[in-house]
Amino acid sequence: MTRHGRTARTSTSAGEPALLGELPVPSSSIAVAERADAPPLPARAGASRAELVGLAGGLRSASATTQRNRAHAATGLVLDWLETFPGSDWQDRWILSGSDEQGSGWGPSGVSPGRRARFTAGLGALLALRAIRPSYRWLFASRMLGAYDLYRRHNQTATFGRLHRQLTEHGGCDEYTRDALNLVTRMVIVTGKDVLDIDLADVTAYAQARLASGRPVAALPLAYQALHAMGGLTGAPATLAQSRTPGRLTAAQLVDRYPVADRDVRDVLVHYLAERAAVLDYASVVNQSQMLVALFWTDLERHHPGICSLSLPDDVAQGWKQRIHVLPDGRPRLNCHAVLLAVRSFYLDLRQWSLEDPARWAPWAAPCPIREADVRSYVKESRLRQARMQQRTRTLAPVLPRLVAAAEERARLSRLVLHAARDAAPGKQFTVEQTRYRRTGRDHSRWRPTALFLTTVGDNGDPGPRFDAEREEDNAF
Repeated sequence: MTRHGRTARTSTSAGEPALLGELPVPSSSIAVAERADAPPLPARAGASRAELVGLAGGLRSASATTQRNRAHAATGLVLDWLETFPGSDWQDRWILSGSDEQGSGWGPSGVSPGRRARFTAGLGALLALRAIRPSYRWLFASRMLGAYDLYRRHNQTATFGRLHRQLTEHGGCDEYTRDALNLVTRMVIVTGKDVLDIDLADVTAYAQARLASGRPVAALPLAYQALHAMGGLTGAPATLAQSRTPGRLTAAQLVDRYPVADRDVRDVLVHYLAERAAVLDYASVVNQSQMLVALFWTDLERHHPGICSLSLPDDVAQGWKQRIHVLPDGRPRLNCHAVLLAVRSFYLDLRQWSLEDPARWAPWAAPCPIREADVRSYVKESRLRQARMQQRTRTLAPVLPRLVAAAEERARLSRLVLHAARDAAPGKQFTVEQTRYRRTGRDHSRWRPTALFLTTVGDNGDPGPRFDAEREEDNAF
C-alpha cells in the first residue's frame, strides 16, 4: 500500500484500518563527517523497545554517561507513548496515533515545554534509527532542529558528504545548499530508499507534497541536478526542467489523450495525423488532434453512443455544428470556425487520398458535413482581421523610431550608472548626468555576482526611488 511516499510504508494494522490517515526546517549544520560510507541503518520499525532505547544512546557524538542517559530517557518516553496505540510495529502505531495529520502538535496533549523538548529529541533518534517514517506533511510542519544532521551522521555518511560537495560545486549559495541537502534527506526518510536510489517519481511526489503545503520548492532544481551528477536518478533527464517537459508525442499518443470508443475511427484519426505531421509543425499537429478528436469525434460519441462511421446523418451533423458554437459554460466559442475548417479539411483530405490510395483510405471517404457556406463568414472575418492588423501597423510605424531611441537612451544611461557604481564604495554618493545616486549595498549571492543596488538622492539628501543597476548572467546550478 502506498501512503505518503511512493514506496509502500509499513503495512497497515488489520485491527484499526479506519484510523489510518496521511519548509523551511532549518538544520543546525550541513557539515558531514568525512569517513568511510556507512550504509543506511536497517529499518527497525519492528525492533523491540529495549533495542531502540539501547541504540539511541550511541547516536550522539558526546560519549558522556549523562548524554547517553538523556537519549535513553527521551527515546523511551516516545516509545511509551506509542505503545498506547494498537499496531504490529512502531510505524503502524505512529500512523494510528494521527501524528502525521497533527504536524507540530503531535504527541500527547498538555505536556510542558520541557517534556515536549524531550519528546522531540526522542523522535529525532527514532528517525535516525529508521524506526519511524513520517509523512512529508509532518516533516514540513515540524521543527526538528538537528534531526536531519543526526540522520546523515548515521546513514550513508560519505554519500551525503559527496552530495554536499556536489551542491557547493554547482554554484549554490549557503542557503540553497542547506535547503537542498535537507530536501534530499526528507526524501530518503519518507521513502526509505538509499540516496542514489531516489527516482523521478520520488522527486515528483516531493514537489507535489511541498506545493500542497503552500511552501516553495526553490532548492529542488539544485538538489535534482546534484543527484543526477552523482549517478542518481538513473534514466532521468539531466535537469528538473527537462524532466517536466514530456517531449513530442506521437500521433497515437495525441489521439489517445481522449476517450475514443470506436477502435477503427481511432486508427484512422491516428493515420491521418501521422500523414499531416509530415507537412505541419508540431504545435499545429497538436491543435489538429484537439479539434478532430476532442471537439469533433468524442463529442459525437457522447451524444450518439455507438456511432462508428464518418458518414454522418444530416441531423447528427447539424446538431454537432450547433454545439460547437458554444462552450460548455454557455459562452460563444471564439474559434468555432477553425474547428469547422479542420473537420472540413479532414473529410476533403480523406476523399482525395481515397483516389490516390484506395486500399487504405477508400473505406473512410464520406460526404463532408461542413458545407462551404458554413465557413464563408470566416473568410470574410479573416480578411477584416488582416485589414485591422495592417492598419494598426501603419498607425504605429511612425512611433517606432522614437521607441528605439528611448530604449537606446535608457541602455546608455544604465551603462553609465553601472560603471560609476562599481567605482563607488557602499554608502557613497556619485553623480551621473546631474542625478545623484547612493550605492546602498551589493548582493553577495553567487547567483547574481554583479548586482548593484542604488537609490537616487534628492536635493535635500533624502533617498529617492530604488534603482537596480545589474548585468544579468546565466548561472547554472
